[in-house]
Amino acid sequence: MSANSFAAFLENAAMALLLMLALLVSWVILKRMTSAMRKGVIAAESVLIDGLTVSVQSGKLEVCFIVPEGWGHACDLTVLNDARDVLKTLHAGSLHAGEHSFSCDLSDLDATFLSFKTEGQTLERRLR
Repeated sequence: MSANSFAAFLENAAMALLLMLALLVSWVILKRMTSAMRKGVIAAESVLIDGLTVSVQSGKLEVCFIVPEGWGHACDLTVLNDARDVLKTLHAGSLHAGEHSFSCDLSDLDATFLSFKTEGQTLERRLR
């Protein structure tokens, strides 16, 4: 191997290493951006679920929560029994921003749980 071919080999190897380093840095940046965007979505969902209030008085269920601006996911609000079978669906589908409340008469239902599902999260609250 001559000196010129060895120098060319070293140049090619250095360029390949620089290209791999640039790709690795790009991948790390994109991975962090994706993670940050997911955290933003999870934070928005958490705000929706954290603001959920449930009360049962005289056999009547009242559920209230506030949907934040820009919310675009479907929400399912159901009443379940001990076996987690759906007894009644209070809401299924998307919701507009603002305060929402739903009510249901539980006197003729053997309801045990309220299930609140959004994309990526499920919350169950015991009713009795």
